[in-house]
Amino acid sequence: MEERVNSRIIQPDDIAGTGPFVATGSELRFRAWGGTDLGRKRKENEDCSLIDPVNGLFIVADGMGGGERGGEASRMAVESIRSTLFNDMDILHNFSKESTRENYREVQKLVHRAILGSHTTIRMQTRSLPKGKYMGTTVTCLIICGRIGVVAHVGDSRLYRVRDNQVRQLTRDHSLVAERIRRGELTPEQAKAAPGKNVLLQALGVSPKIELDIGFLTLEPGDQFLLCTDGLHNYLVEEELMTVFQEKDGDRLIPRLIDSANERGGKDNITAITLRVEAPWDGVAATQLDMGQDIFGSLRLFQNLDINESQLFLQAGEVKSYIGSEIIIEEEKEFPGLYMVLDGRAQVTRQSIWLATYTPGCFFGEAALLGPSISTVTIRCEREGLRILFFSPENFRQILADYPSIGQRVMWNIFQELSASQRDLIIRLTDSIRRRAS
Repeated sequence: MEERVNSRIIQPDDIAGTGPFVATGSELRFRAWGGTDLGRKRKENEDCSLIDPVNGLFIVADGMGGGERGGEASRMAVESIRSTLFNDMDILHNFSKESTRENYREVQKLVHRAILGSHTTIRMQTRSLPKGKYMGTTVTCLIICGRIGVVAHVGDSRLYRVRDNQVRQLTRDHSLVAERIRRGELTPEQAKAAPGKNVLLQALGVSPKIELDIGFLTLEPGDQFLLCTDGLHNYLVEEELMTVFQEKDGDRLIPRLIDSANERGGKDNITAITLRVEAPWDGVAATQLDMGQDIFGSLRLFQNLDINESQLFLQAGEVKSYIGSEIIIEEEKEFPGLYMVLDGRAQVTRQSIWLATYTPGCFFGEAALLGPSISTVTIRCEREGLRILFFSPENFRQILADYPSIGQRVMWNIFQELSASQRDLIIRLTDSIRRRAS
């Protein structure tokens, strides 16, 4: 049986593993998984990676030069970049707290210095090699600073983002074939069979001069990212990523990707890191809430229920969190269940016309308790953020059926709220339709 390396990940303190690694901050929460594989043809693994969720650092590097030399180059790059960033971590922390123009410039200079420093380190090591020998590496970094991601890239490793059911490659390959595609000399289809596919125009330690790609992107809950070496992306069809990233079990993401590359040839080492970005409170059980009197007293759905009776619903609910301008439900989309605002504010619009603002204690989507229900409005989080208690129709109806006395009081609360609030909403909705028609 062929011997293969399955889990060589460089993490803080050189702790090996594949994840999940979880980091939670005041802004966003993300999970990360990583793995590497020898592939089916290579005898040495020249890839290297870093997963540091505490500081938001994620790197993949694909070594060049053959055997130990390639592996040494990729390790040197990762360790050098990591060390430089750690020494000036306060710059990244300041940027995550306040993304001013000056802080943007400071981060850009820091990342530029970290990558070029690793390039210089490898070049100096190369001088000691026998004539005709070389060592170098690609590098692709994603640095998470609050709600902003910093991307740094040299070579043909890649960073992909999956958002709103669309896959986008965020890095450009510094390769001969990619450059010919950009110049219009080849189509992407022709490039698959073109000679010189593995010829790099830039790599750390090899190119006399590096033109580093540095970019910034805004992170959103639901974003998923893939950092990988060409041992994976050479076998990927971008549309397939959508299928893979629909996998709910994050622990299966990396094995599925590696197995796919090996089944299609596995001619190179395979290394990948995946990240999922979530709102900070997504998936938190409602019973973990600090239900102080100020919050509990505002929950109109539970009026006339004591704390023990309310706990029945809290056990069945799930807390969801949203950030500024994030859409909770869109017009003409089906309500998945009942929503209740815990804190923050939600704006209600139709065709971009403001109708109302939901504040703590308000609830909506109650029609979903009766069956499929289509929203006539768009509801989105206002700038300061929002937490909502969500109930699936099945769980909510089960409580009503099991506890009829409690169910009667809850349904009465829903009826009273509808009588008071829906009347005003219907008036505003009618006015907006008339304005559109006139």
